[in-house]
Amino acid sequence: MAEPTQQQVNIEHLMRRMGKYALVVAVSQRARELKDRQSRLGDVTPTNIVGRALEEIHQGKVKLLDETSE
Repeated sequence: MAEPTQQQVNIEHLMRRMGKYALVVAVSQRARELKDRQSRLGDVTPTNIVGRALEEIHQGKVKLLDETSE
């Protein structure tokens, strides 16, 4: 259940902004990072990993790189 102070992530807006494929790839990569961190630190619950990844992308906390910039 979302906290009352959290902003609702508008997935449609994110898809228009960055494209559906790019959003799916970005969320899956970030969720994988969070899962790896969870196994090391135990600070993320498995039920909210994808939601947290979406929120971080929406809030601009995660920097997305082009394939050409890697």
